[in-house]
Amino acid sequence: MFGKKIVALLSVASFAVMGSVYAGNIDVSNENKKELKVKIEPEGDSNASFIQQISADQKSSFIINSSQLNGKAYFSIKGDTSAFTSGGKCEHLSVDNDYKVTFQNDKVGTTCIAEEVQKGQGK
Repeated sequence: MFGKKIVALLSVASFAVMGSVYAGNIDVSNENKKELKVKIEPEGDSNASFIQQISADQKSSFIINSSQLNGKAYFSIKGDTSAFTSGGKCEHLSVDNDYKVTFQNDKVGTTCIAEEVQKGQGK
């Protein structure tokens, strides 16, 4: 019985360590003159998506990990300023990496540009 308790504790400890490894910092810059609605969606699971609002000409930072994405490691980020224009979308981003994501205004809507940055160098 004592051995089973040790195995259970080791499993919990390894899960806690793994959970902290799989997180990425996302620095988002909204270069539009309107508020931006940002939707983050894991690849293959639209049920785990969530939305952030970023004011016009503002920046926002947040951390995203696989537990927020129903265990998925890859996600997309899409930004819209209006239901009548196309939103910009950056795809196949990983929770293992940090990103600087910029949403720019263009003639038909919003463009998304994602740049991977070294861990801890996002700002």
